[in-house]
Amino acid sequence: MISVIIPCYNCAGFINRSIDSVLNQTYQDVEIILVNNNSTDGSHQILHKYRSEFPDKIFVFDEAKKGAPAARNHGLNKARGEWIQFLDADDELLPGKLQQQFEIASNTGADLIAGACLLKYKLKNKINEIVRHADPDIWRGLITSNLGITSSNLWRKRVLLDVNGWDETLSSSQEYDLLFRLLKNNAKVAVDDAVNTIIHFSDNSISKSRDKEKLKRILENRVNLRLRIKNELRASGILTHQLAQAVDTYIYTELTNNYFAIPEYADDFMRKHRLDVKYSRVISLNTKMFLKHLYAQIVAS
Repeated sequence: MISVIIPCYNCAGFINRSIDSVLNQTYQDVEIILVNNNSTDGSHQILHKYRSEFPDKIFVFDEAKKGAPAARNHGLNKARGEWIQFLDADDELLPGKLQQQFEIASNTGADLIAGACLLKYKLKNKINEIVRHADPDIWRGLITSNLGITSSNLWRKRVLLDVNGWDETLSSSQEYDLLFRLLKNNAKVAVDDAVNTIIHFSDNSISKSRDKEKLKRILENRVNLRLRIKNELRASGILTHQLAQAVDTYIYTELTNNYFAIPEYADDFMRKHRLDVKYSRVISLNTKMFLKHLYAQIVAS
């Protein structure tokens, strides 16, 4: 059995799409665990309507602690399946997703299937689509955030419990923290290149926040996780030059992309750390630094 766990917070406008995408799967040995997480918009009534229509397949629970990690852990503890499909309330699965990944797991003995996905960004009434594939080089995929995403992966319940599930203290980077702990615990990973998951983003996505303190926490979580990965690889004797450079390049890119929003953090990090990145990327960040200081001088004059 596959247990599909859906955290539900103020999702009345789109939860039907998510639940229906599970009900329409070709693989039918599933249970759907809906975890209401302090919703105030009528989501609770919708969840119980589905429960009444599918009493043998759909179950509803409440989690008072705020945040998707707490809701996912609640669902994980209630799950009866050997396999776990985490699904965010605004995402959807194409009909063959569970069947495809269950077969890969059966054929490979993997503990985690890292899947490809289609990212759909809605910005000012315009939709942009990007396909994101999982990297068959598992550690490189972990470093570069190309080892699937929460809803595109299939997870063996036992290995999740072995690492105590999701870290409920993290405000971001929760899925890659979980993936990192699974890899440290020798979980076996297989890659699914089929695009069977659609991830929906909107203008208010957390990664697009304009709150500088929130952006700083997000960036710190991403950077600190890569430093932990680098230290783990070094301690395990498997840190190659390519992987070390992948870590440094990822960090440098994050600093570059967020420099204008939080320049003090980027400047402070660069004073304390020496990163091995390609010269073209150094020029890119230095150019942004120069433009920032030039702009400040123009404003002050």
